[in-house]
Amino acid sequence: MKTAIKSFSPALLAMLMIMPVSQASATDATAGSQLKVKTSVAEVIGVREIESGKFELGIRKSEAALAKTSTSSLRKPLLDNLCVAHLAINNMQQANQYCQAAVNTGKASAISYNNRAVMHHILGNLEASIEDLEAASKLSFFQNMVAGNLKIVSQKNILSMNDNLKTEDDLSLMATTNR
Repeated sequence: MKTAIKSFSPALLAMLMIMPVSQASATDATAGSQLKVKTSVAEVIGVREIESGKFELGIRKSEAALAKTSTSSLRKPLLDNLCVAHLAINNMQQANQYCQAAVNTGKASAISYNNRAVMHHILGNLEASIEDLEAASKLSFFQNMVAGNLKIVSQKNILSMNDNLKTEDDLSLMATTNR
């Protein structure tokens, strides 16, 4: 079995940068452009197409291969790749399905936790993203990618909490001045 080690950043997968307007800001775009997702290490059907940006073709091939196997060790890399491909085309419902399945299938994987963390980040669930990145960091592979993503998401979470505190302080100040 050949292995392919290739990480993607949303800058390379431009469609991964698409976020719901309610979550988009200059901070999101900067942080989001540095988060990385990862296709499987295993050379499986559809991975080359996904890595080359032919997402629809890669999805069709990967889903066909997935339908033909019930062995979790063979399913896991396909699920990881489908997670990445659906993130890239901004199909968050399918991405959620495949990212969750990749985490829950077979042996724990830093790739699966990392990719699901990026999905959570895009969906605005920073706490879940941090939890997944912390789980990925406990595994011994892809530590640089995971650590980089954890740093970005943690910083964004701190900024978000600071913004929430400012809003609460502003509301408190408005309440006392309106008395």
